[in-house]
Amino acid sequence: MLLIKRPADTVIRVYRAPDVSMLYPQIIGHESIQANTRMNITIRNRTMDLVRSLMQPDMKTTIDGSFEIKCNQRGILSLMLIGLAEFGGAHPMTKVVSLTMDTATGVNFNLNQLFQPDGRYIGIINEEIRRQIHQREIPLLDDFKGISPTQDYYVSDSVIVIYYQLYELAPYAAGFPYFPIPLFMLTDAIPEGGLLSRLNYFI
Repeated sequence: MLLIKRPADTVIRVYRAPDVSMLYPQIIGHESIQANTRMNITIRNRTMDLVRSLMQPDMKTTIDGSFEIKCNQRGILSLMLIGLAEFGGAHPMTKVVSLTMDTATGVNFNLNQLFQPDGRYIGIINEEIRRQIHQREIPLLDDFKGISPTQDYYVSDSVIVIYYQLYELAPYAAGFPYFPIPLFMLTDAIPEGGLLSRLNYFI
């Protein structure tokens, strides 16, 4: 039987530096101080990494950012950090960083850590992404070569959303390619007692 877990309480923090303003969430009042601290350190570090990745030392860079919480239930906190960089008239650049954490431990999960170690999830997800590329007529820069074990993703309700950065899979005009994968398609690849097993994906 699944025990009821309260959502993680968050407040908005702001990282400010010259020409930089980044909003990010901070976890407060969590039942586990260790998990609370671990999540906040991870969020803060990834926010700083995002800012550094957008800075262009040879160009004046102005960075604004915010975040979106995609899942905050059943002990799972999945969120996106979004940074937009302006370069004084040059083409702006947006990058996204996502985190999916177990609020009981504060551990952040890479994509491959959510599934059985036999890797069967890769084939299922690749097949569904290929189907969506074809159905949605998404223009590609190159042939789709499949996901990686550390592919960008987030969790939302009963789906896992695989996504790619700008220019990573499709032209800039296509934006960020997002591929929602219903969790029921991955039932056989989700380990019993694993993070995703907490969600009601059979509904």
